[in-house]
Amino acid sequence: MKIFAISDLHLSFGSDKPMDIFGAHWEAHPDRLRQAWTEEVGEQDIVLIPGDISWAMKLPDAKADLDFIDALPGTKVIIRGNHDYWWSSLNKVKQTLPPSIIPLQNTAVMLGDAAIAGSRLWIDPDLSLEAATPEDRKIFHRELGRFALSLKAMPDNARIRIIMTHYPPIALDGRAGKALEMASGHRCDVWVFGHMHLGSVDFGGFSRTIGSTRFEFVSADYLDFRPRLVFDTGLPAR
Repeated sequence: MKIFAISDLHLSFGSDKPMDIFGAHWEAHPDRLRQAWTEEVGEQDIVLIPGDISWAMKLPDAKADLDFIDALPGTKVIIRGNHDYWWSSLNKVKQTLPPSIIPLQNTAVMLGDAAIAGSRLWIDPDLSLEAATPEDRKIFHRELGRFALSLKAMPDNARIRIIMTHYPPIALDGRAGKALEMASGHRCDVWVFGHMHLGSVDFGGFSRTIGSTRFEFVSADYLDFRPRLVFDTGLPAR
C-alpha cells in the first residue's frame, strides 16, 4: 500500500470558476490531474487531499467534483480547506460522499497500518506567511482546538502516523508554528499540507525533515498536478 498526497485541486465542474485565470499552468488541470493520478495511484493505495477541493458554494453543487475524485483510483482522505465553502456539517458531508472518500473533521482514521489525523488550521500569526488580522487570530486558536481533537483520536499503537493540514505548520525557514508545538507529544512520520500556490516565492523550503517528522508541501500546481508519494508501507492494504 502506497500513500500519496496532493492538495488544492480547486475543481469547478459544478461552478463557473476556471483556474486558468490564475496562469497558463492551470490550463486543463483536471485532465492533467486525472492522467497523472491514474499513472501513479493503484486501487489499493491511499491519496491524502488536504483541502481546497472544490469551488462549489453548497454541498449539492460539489457533487460533480466529488464524483470526479471518486472515479480516480485509491481511497481518498480529505480535510476542509479555506475555500471549501460547500463543506457543511460532518454528518451531511459523510452522507453525500461516495465510499472511496473519507472526510476528517476533529477525527482521525486508521487505514491498514497508517493512522491519519487532519485539520484545516488557519493563518499562524507567528509564521508571518500571511498577514494575520485579529479575526484571523481568533479563528486560528479555534482551529488549534479542533486540531487537538484530531490528534487525540489517533491510535497510539499505529505503525505509521500521518498528519494532514491545509495551512502550513512551519515557516519556509523551518521555524515551528503553534500546530507543530501542539503535536510535539504525538509521534508523526509525515506531515502534508498545501494552501500556498506558485508565484514569486520558492516553496521548496517547506519540504524538509525536522526531528523525526518529514514535511511535504503538496499543492497541486507545485506538484504539476501529479500526486506525490509520501509513504510506501511495503504491505498490502487491509
